Order: sequence, then C-alpha cells, then structure tokens
Amino acid sequence: MNTKLLASIAILALVTSVVASSTLSAYAADPMMDKKMKMDAKVKVAEKVKTTAKPATAAKPATPATPATASAKASNAVTVEMAKGTASNTKCAEKCFVPNVVTVTAGGKVTWKNVDSAGHFASASDGKTFDTGMVNAGSSASATFKTAGSYDYMCMVHPWMKGTVKVQ
Repeated sequence: MNTKLLASIAILALVTSVVASSTLSAYAADPMMDKKMKMDAKVKVAEKVKTTAKPATAAKPATPATPATASAKASNAVTVEMAKGTASNTKCAEKCFVPNVVTVTAGGKVTWKNVDSAGHFASASDGKTFDTGMVNAGSSASATFKTAGSYDYMCMVHPWMKGTVKVQ
C-alpha cells in the first residue's frame, strides 16, 4: 500500500511540474509581455514634452484629419487619427497615423484621436521624449512640444504604426 501511495504522489508531482513549466515557458516566450512589463516600469514624465489624455465626448462628430507634410506650414495645434483597422493591418504604412507627418510650432500641441476599435499608443521611438500612454478606442491624448526638432513615434503594441512630429 505504501508503494502505491508513493507512486501516486510521484506521478502527481511529475504532472504538476510539467504543467507548471509549460505554462511558465509560454509566458516567458511572449515578447509582448516583456514589452508591457518594461513599459509599465517606464517613467512617463519627460522634461521636453507634457502629455495629457482625455476621453472623447460622444456628442462631438468625428472631424477628418487634415493631411500635412514636412513642407506644410507649421500649426500651433494638429490632430492625428489612429486609423480604423490598423491593429490588424501590418501593411498600413503611412496610413496608420493620419496624417503620418505633422508640423507644429514650438509650444504646439499634437492630439492623437483613436478612431480604431483597439487601444493604441503614440510613444517616441527614443523611448523617453513623449508617451501618450494607452489611448482607448474613442478617446484622445495630446502632447505639447516645446523644443524644435523631429520626433519619430510609434504604437508600442503595434510597432508597424509609425509617424513623425516636426517642431519648428
């Protein structure tokens, strides 16, 4: 009887260790989990850029974004749309953030409006200049750019989504 009991305990321990290690290795192999953990630990306050977020109001009708290019006249405020379907369309290229390149004056404000059904980020590619945090579907977030320069950015969870803010 003791032999059967010991054998049962050994089998139970073996099954438990196999299940635990396969579960842990699945999480350890997930690169998005690692990015999320790093992003959660990141400090979001930068000296050059002030970021604010606010929920979108349901009463306001959507205003289409106005295309801008690097040669366009700088504005004090610009709205960029996080386009519909970009979370699953890895080939959206310059149509992920519309317009893809915007130009603002120093002290100008860029507002990212999420018209997609998935949450997105607008985070500086250097990882420290600015970060809107998660912009949920139907919401918007803004950043004020105080220093002249060119700021490349991307969505942290959808890295094919890229854009540029030029500050004059």
